Formats: sequence, structure tokens, C-alpha cells
Amino acid sequence: MRTKTESLRYDIAELMKSGAFNEIVDRCHVELTLARRENRQSVEVIALLGLAGAQCSLGHFAFARDYVNQAIELAREIRSTGLSIDALNARARIAREGFFQTAEASEDYLSAVDQAFEAGDMRRYAQSLLGLGEIAANPSDSSKHAWRVIDIAREINDGQLEARAILLLSNAFIRQADYKKANDGLLVALRKAQTAHDRLLESVIIGQQGLVLAQDSETSKRGIEQQLTALEVARGMEAIFHEFMRLYTLAMTMSAAAQFDEARNYLDQMLALSQDVQHKPYEMYTLGMLGQWQEMRAEPDIAVAFYGRAADTAREVGNPAYEARYLFALGSVYQSKWDFEGARRKFIEARVIYRSLDDGRNATRVSASIVYSYILAFASKIMTLMGMRPKS
Repeated sequence: MRTKTESLRYDIAELMKSGAFNEIVDRCHVELTLARRENRQSVEVIALLGLAGAQCSLGHFAFARDYVNQAIELAREIRSTGLSIDALNARARIAREGFFQTAEASEDYLSAVDQAFEAGDMRRYAQSLLGLGEIAANPSDSSKHAWRVIDIAREINDGQLEARAILLLSNAFIRQADYKKANDGLLVALRKAQTAHDRLLESVIIGQQGLVLAQDSETSKRGIEQQLTALEVARGMEAIFHEFMRLYTLAMTMSAAAQFDEARNYLDQMLALSQDVQHKPYEMYTLGMLGQWQEMRAEPDIAVAFYGRAADTAREVGNPAYEARYLFALGSVYQSKWDFEGARRKFIEARVIYRSLDDGRNATRVSASIVYSYILAFASKIMTLMGMRPKS
């Protein structure tokens, strides 16, 4: 017979699979009140984590972060390693999905990995590794983590965890443009998600299959239809992050096919969604995408306006990594207009931020762009003296 803690944890997991997020919120509010009244702190932590997970899925990220911070504090107070790991993974998910704070998410995932490894808790160790793989900048790192999680999932006979790991591996193949291996992996992941009765995970995998199919002109139409199916499932569940990212992949698919009006339609839907849930980080991300869209349409002045708004919003929400990204994008647009002084100003601003973040790789990349701007400026002067007008 399950304990109260195990029963609540199981019920939350099952409701998450079906996308019944509002039901989780209602149930966990009741359980939280009872747990506090009866001083059952382990149940209280699980109720807080259930609320955090459901509110994150519903797009109420500020509430989600508040609940998960309460859970972390209480788990540490009662010295529960397992619940502390669960809370760290939950907070990392909120940072990544809700706020695009990859550095913060990485810190929590690494802490969770270390704690789970020391405790010998292989399930939680694998879950934490999976999170690290999902935010890894290098697809080879994602693949490495995915294979390790697949091995562990098979050892402990966890089909849902294995499905998520195979999805991670397939996404790494997509990033490497190895679509044959990606499709093979997604087929396996889909079967395992269906066996685990995880409807939300199933819809994500179907959407990624659509992304792969869209890369081939012969299957492109079917690929877009699958992505639209996944989008409708996300909307039906009110899974805000999945809806937002599905709109993003559709916009990218249409841009790659030079269907710019359709791409703009999905970008506009992303902006409307971010404003509907009143979430500035999503608005920031969309403004940056709109700047990129304007660049692709050879509208540098409008691109500058969008990138500028994105950088301002990133500063407003306290996301320096994205602020630096958009400042660099601004510099690149200025450089394409042969405004080398304007470009260098933005590059230097971006480099200052990257150095403050101790991000040597990106700081070096920006430094190279600054040097290149001097070279281009010198070349443009020579061309002007020769009577050749520079073009962007």
C-alpha cells in the first residue's frame, strides 16, 4: 500500500501525462493546506512541487518560481536529499522554460546531478542528466547525456524516462542535420511514450517528427500538418511552453522554405501568446525572432528596431545573456549597413556583458567581430577612394 507521499507523487505524475494541469493545481492546494495543518512536511514539499510544475506548464511562471523556492527551502530544512533533488530539477525547468535562464538552470541541474550521484539514486541522477542534456550548447554533449540516461532507464525499467532520453538524442541528431537517425529515434520514442500513456510527451515527439519531415520537399506538407497537430494538442492542454515552442518551430520551418508571410503569421502568434500570458521573457524572445525575420527580408532598419526592443526587454527582465545576444545582433545589422562605429559600440557593449558572465567563448567571438569591423572599415575607405561605393 502506498504512503500518502507516494500516492500524491504518483497522482501528480499521471495527471501531468494527460495535461490535466488545472486539476493538479486544485488537488495540490487542498493537499498543501492539509499537510500544513497536520505538519506533514514531506507531503507539503510534494504539493508545492506539484503546484510549481502545473503552474509552469500553464505559463504562470512567477507563481511556479515562488512555489519551487518554498519547496527547496523546506526540503533542505527537513534534510530530504530526494526532495531537494526534485526541487532543484523543478527550479531548473522553470528557469529554462519560463525565463530562458540557461546558466541558472545549468547550476541547479549540476547540483542535482552531484547530490543524486552521492546518494546513489540512479533515477534522479538520470532525470538530472536529462535536464543537462536538454540545455547543452553542443549537440554532442546532449547525445552523451542521452545515451547515459537511456542505459539507466533500461536498467531501472522506466519506459517514460527512456522515451524522453531518446527524444533528447533525436533532437541532437536534428541539430546535426542527421534527419534519418533523428526520425528513427523519434519512432522509437513515440512507441515508448504511447506505452507510458504520456499524451503530452507523445505530442511533443509528433511535433518533432513533423519538423524532420518538413526538411524534405516530398514530405514537407505532412511535416507541417504534424506540427500543427502538436500545436493544437498543446493549446488544448494549455501547455504554454509547448505551444510557444511549436509556434517557433513552425515559424522557422516556414522561413527555411522562404514562406515569409506564413513565418510572420506564427511569429505574430508567439507575440500575442506572450502578451496574453503577460510574460516579458517570451515577449523578449519573440522580438528577437522578429528582428531576425526582418533581416531575412532585407529590412535592416526595422530589424534594428526589433533587436533594440528585445535588448531593452532582456535588460528589464534581468537576462544579461540574451541582452548580449541582441546587442551582438544589432552590431551585425549595423555592420551590414557599413555603419562600423555603430557596430563596434554594440559589439563592445555585448563583450562587456559576456565578460561579466565569465563567458569567454562568446567574448572571444565578439572580439573577433570588433577586429573584423576595423578591417571592413579600412576596406570601405579604400573602395571609396577608388570610386567604388560600398554595398551591404
